[in-house]
Amino acid sequence: MKTVRQKRLDGAQIYVVQKVPFFAAGVAKLPVEWDDTGRVPTACTDGKRIILGGKFFDELPDAVLPTVLCHEVCHCLLGHIWRAPSGADLGVWNQAIDHATNLMLKEFSASETAKSKVDPFPFPEPCDAYCANPAFKGMAEEQIYQKLASQKPPGGSKQPQGASSVAKPGQSGGKGGKAAPGSNGAHSMPSLGGQSGGKGGKAAPGSNGAHSMPSLGDVEPANNAGSAQAEAKKLRAGWEGTLLQSARMAAGRGNLPGNLERLITEMVSPKVRWQDVLRNWLREQINDDWDFLQPAMEYSDSGFMLPSLQSDTVGTVVFASDWSGSTFGDLVKNFHAEKQGCLDEMRPRKLIDIGFDARVVKVSEYVPGDSIDPTVGGGGGTSFVPIWEHLGKLDKPAKCVVVLTDGDGEVGIDPGVPIIWCIYGNQKLTMPFGETINVE
Repeated sequence: MKTVRQKRLDGAQIYVVQKVPFFAAGVAKLPVEWDDTGRVPTACTDGKRIILGGKFFDELPDAVLPTVLCHEVCHCLLGHIWRAPSGADLGVWNQAIDHATNLMLKEFSASETAKSKVDPFPFPEPCDAYCANPAFKGMAEEQIYQKLASQKPPGGSKQPQGASSVAKPGQSGGKGGKAAPGSNGAHSMPSLGGQSGGKGGKAAPGSNGAHSMPSLGDVEPANNAGSAQAEAKKLRAGWEGTLLQSARMAAGRGNLPGNLERLITEMVSPKVRWQDVLRNWLREQINDDWDFLQPAMEYSDSGFMLPSLQSDTVGTVVFASDWSGSTFGDLVKNFHAEKQGCLDEMRPRKLIDIGFDARVVKVSEYVPGDSIDPTVGGGGGTSFVPIWEHLGKLDKPAKCVVVLTDGDGEVGIDPGVPIIWCIYGNQKLTMPFGETINVE
């Protein structure tokens, strides 16, 4: 026979499935345990379960239970378990992520209430006693953390990342919970914009938060050290998959919470600097010059089998800049910076810099230690064929080729060399061979 607690929990879970289906997959993924020892004042999660303080749960109205469950699920969906800054004070981090989570739930509630007149996420009374400072609206959790940490009273202890534990969630300040010995109190609330303190108390202006804020639930950050790293990566991948699954469930309903909508957009269409993509690609090409079949004998006494470099330097790298029509300002400067960075950091045997339009306009050759000439010229039409023809004239085959262009020109036949196209001005264009990255 089900206990009263389990019946109430079942009712809250059914409510989530029917009324706020976006959170259903996350709620279903987290089994619930109760703690009656007092070590869990409210709730906490490690991404694998939710632990609910028995007294806290028993005293909550039924209408608030979905709020608590979805609050914990948000911590997982938003990555709070693995996003804690290195060396973070986990008490301050839990407070920062509570602000972000509660603000998101309140934003979601406002949207749903405007349509259905029913608040899906009511907070326990007094509802303004929970971390949800509107001054933090739109800010990333890391930004909120820095704001709170900068107002932390001097002399407080600093817990390293990973010091918190589900088994020791006494860091939460909710419902009379005591801070763990030596901690700063997970929810000691600085006075920012007149945020009220716990149980309706108000922190004095400019104070460092004499009042402890109730918490709807803390997190235990994932341990990224040693053997736990693989488990942390698996946990993260699982929750990112759940986030995308939840997004598909909510598609077309127009009720995706703002923070989660932004997070999903970044996951599906991440904004990556084209320079970073280019550098990673270049490193991949250059790595081919390390030979594991011919170990470096100078390290034979070390007991390790280390690869040898096929030559003292890596092969020839070619950069080709489209000089047709315009010189596109800062983009040319950035491209020159990437050439110089490749020459200085990767130290190819030779860097060949080609300026072209419908023909090869200028060819410059550099070795490590040289400075790239930033001069540009040209101005005719565009053809990539002269570049491939020039490659055939080199004394040694090029290791790889980087082309900066708008892609509008005669492409010709694949020269059989690793090529990456940096396409500007046409974000949907993919070249017929080689790899393509888009440049904003």
